[in-house]
Amino acid sequence: MPLDPSALLALWDVANIPACDVGLELAKAFLESCGEGVNRLGIEEPGDRIREMNAAYMALVEHSADCPDCNEASPKEGPHR
Repeated sequence: MPLDPSALLALWDVANIPACDVGLELAKAFLESCGEGVNRLGIEEPGDRIREMNAAYMALVEHSADCPDCNEASPKEGPHR
């Protein structure tokens, strides 16, 4: 049974995530990529999906490193909780 991307995204309260609109879209793309990885288990080579998830993750990391709206927590402090 395929994972519904909207159900996965509904697990997070997007309105309260400390990020700009671009950061939120990048986070959404990463989460959707991870969900698609679950959907594609046994159908495609894992390396293909891992590369896509990594690319989406790195885009999010690179954006948030320079964005004051997405960078409320210092890297030394760890994730914003």
